[in-house]
Amino acid sequence: MTTLRPAVGYLRISDNRQKENHSEEIQKRMISEKARQEGYEIILWRFDEAVSGFRKRASKRKKMQLLLNDAKDVEAIFFYDESRITRRIHDFQRDIYLPIKEQYPHVKFFSSESASGEWDPNDPLVQAKLVFANEESSIKSKRAKDAQLSILANNDSDKPSRPGTRTPVGYDLVEGLLIPNEDSPIVTRIFDMASWGYSNEKIKDILNDEKVKTKHISQWHSSTVDYILKNIVYAGHLSWSVKQSKSSLCEMKSEDLEPFKDVHDPIISPVMFSVVTQVKSYKKRYGKLETPFFLRNLLYCGKCNTAFKTKDNSPKGKEGKYQVYRCENCKVNVKVDDIHKEVKSDLSKKWTSNLHQMIEESKSALTGWMKTLKAWKKSVEQTEERILFNKRMISQQEEQEDIETIFKSSKELIKKEKLKINQAIEKIELLNNDMALLEVYSHFKKADISSLLNNELRTLCLTFIDKIKLTYSKDNDFMLSINYRLNPFVEIETSTGQITEELMKQLPEKPKDLKVKK
Repeated sequence: MTTLRPAVGYLRISDNRQKENHSEEIQKRMISEKARQEGYEIILWRFDEAVSGFRKRASKRKKMQLLLNDAKDVEAIFFYDESRITRRIHDFQRDIYLPIKEQYPHVKFFSSESASGEWDPNDPLVQAKLVFANEESSIKSKRAKDAQLSILANNDSDKPSRPGTRTPVGYDLVEGLLIPNEDSPIVTRIFDMASWGYSNEKIKDILNDEKVKTKHISQWHSSTVDYILKNIVYAGHLSWSVKQSKSSLCEMKSEDLEPFKDVHDPIISPVMFSVVTQVKSYKKRYGKLETPFFLRNLLYCGKCNTAFKTKDNSPKGKEGKYQVYRCENCKVNVKVDDIHKEVKSDLSKKWTSNLHQMIEESKSALTGWMKTLKAWKKSVEQTEERILFNKRMISQQEEQEDIETIFKSSKELIKKEKLKINQAIEKIELLNNDMALLEVYSHFKKADISSLLNNELRTLCLTFIDKIKLTYSKDNDFMLSINYRLNPFVEIETSTGQITEELMKQLPEKPKDLKVKK
């Protein structure tokens, strides 16, 4: 009996609804057959679901990246055809194929569509297929964007109709307008879970475990959840890209999109969308939220003022029994359960405090940030005017290429900073009113703190606690000093601080009457 050599199979679909030649089932079957023909067995599958091979280069696809590590354990990598590995011609060869061949020269690549043995990116036929795959996607992209522009140009209504794109989950498309349907409560629930720190993966698991289905979704994927949580359509806005440039091949960011606000009934409020966006940013800043150490990054030593580290000394079979917060400088360990009990007790008392007072404190902070941002905006605009004036003056003389480059760089910098300021101001304008603040506080205050899970507690603490100082005594007793935030808008506070810090370095002088913390 012939022993089959180990191999990994790579799959990609650009849309969860893909049912034709490039469906998951067809790719798997063809790859498996090709592997057997070549004397290999697929021991591992890597599947990029709902990921564009045109807009997302190979090195940015999560499952594709894993091939770089998989190569040490297999002798071959199989894929369906050239369009599955890339629609950008050179990125797969540059970012995946060559690094693997350099480190593991014995590893071979195979396409199930190729009849001639090992896949070779330098083969003229292979190169032709890569070019064709790119051209096919480019044509589709251009047609879609031209259609969008045509709809926008010919629509005189205050409520522009939605161009021909996929109808979002929870909506029906009726005469060009999005109308919430019977699946909309599912979307509301997804946003609610995300606002409490549930990861895309966890939300996906909950929906699948409960067999939650929509008109078009029978099996949930984390990429679908992520798409929903990033889509401002659910807040009543439309957005789509109308760019026609090389930059459109990169991942679209919110600032690249053309927004049309309040054009249809929202499923969730713009305020809740803002809350979820903030909570999603916690993972990048603080690490995972689903952790038993929900005070990590918040707990500081009262003696040396350094952040406590987390440590789990629990033996197998006794998980969580010996979890501690540890001050590395002072060599002090404090049991997790003891601190958590004190913090939850104090948080419960704070939670029953005057709601009106909390709203007023938030309004005061938001107003202060707005004043700061508007002062910086005025200063940036004045700097922009000076740059344009100086450019006109120099243009009357003999232009030098290096000076022109400096002006171009300065204009780009100004444009970037103005965008940041305007986005921050827009968020503050959205939240700085009684109704919006009542919605935010009511959302979090409805929770029973004693019954919250770790990810929910961590989300709550990161949102409403600024810092906790722990002072301990020789008899192993300790005292906590909890500094609560005056408002829950961590993201806006952080972005305002970052804008101020950047502009202090870049602009010739700070705005008059602006107090800057040192």
